[in-house]
Amino acid sequence: MAKKISQNDMVLSWLVNEGELTTREAVISLGILCLPKRISELRRAGYPISMRYITTCTGKRYGAYKREEDM
Repeated sequence: MAKKISQNDMVLSWLVNEGELTTREAVISLGILCLPKRISELRRAGYPISMRYITTCTGKRYGAYKREEDM
């Protein structure tokens, strides 16, 4: 039986391989509904993760997370 990959491992893998992750990407691509909670857990585990706000042309803002080593 294969070991199930944790959501935290999926988020960390995405950040390492893809760079930046938004909540929308987490829901659609990874099936993770509460990305801020996963980011908080990774930060508590010692991973330096930053967040920047992106503003759309309609004025809506959303966050994009990135490992600080990648900045």
